[in-house]
Amino acid sequence: MPKITNILLMAMLAAANFMQTAAAMPEPLDIPPPQEEKEPKESLLQQWRLPLEGGRVSSFFGAARGRRAHGGIDFSVPHNTPVMATNEGTVVASGMGYLGDRKYGNVVVIEHEGGLRSLYAHLNKRNVSIGDTVAAGELIGLSGATGRATGPHLHLEAYQDGTRIDPNRFMLANLEDNALPSAMNAKRTGVEEVPPAPHKAGKGRKAARADSDKTSKKKTQVAQKTSKSRKQA
Repeated sequence: MPKITNILLMAMLAAANFMQTAAAMPEPLDIPPPQEEKEPKESLLQQWRLPLEGGRVSSFFGAARGRRAHGGIDFSVPHNTPVMATNEGTVVASGMGYLGDRKYGNVVVIEHEGGLRSLYAHLNKRNVSIGDTVAAGELIGLSGATGRATGPHLHLEAYQDGTRIDPNRFMLANLEDNALPSAMNAKRTGVEEVPPAPHKAGKGRKAARADSDKTSKKKTQVAQKTSKSRKQA
């Protein structure tokens, strides 16, 4: 009996020590597994409002324009329709033409976050100057037909780090719901290549005339040389 009693006492002491050790150990923390970071969608980075109240889309970005693609979005509106900034930013250009290309007429360009720019062309009047900060929806000018335009409208362009891109990528509104049938047809049959920048999109009339004169001069020189060679022969 004494041996059994000793064994029982030893077992009880061992059990008590185990319980004390278990009680002293901290409980494991309930830490949730790490979640993968999701890259923000482009549409969430920039959300642009419409630059006009009313008006219909008469030409989309990339729509066929003869042998070239349209480099922006055209809104058909009457003269002196208020034009608003699509998003907040700083005015970096306000004048006649942009980067040496006067086809834009009176133009305003706004620098936004993330290397984005918005361009508003053919304005009849400009209400902002270079260096002004504007809010989304703030009045920046009135629509018109200055520059190379066949009638009053607003021409809107977008740039990402100097490269021309489709402004519709950032629009909150669905432009196709308010587009002319002719604009939709031209969009469906559009061409792939869009001029990358204004100074590459086209030349001014003087530059084009100079190139034409150079070409004519070269043709005349070639003809004279050919005629002279024939006479010598």
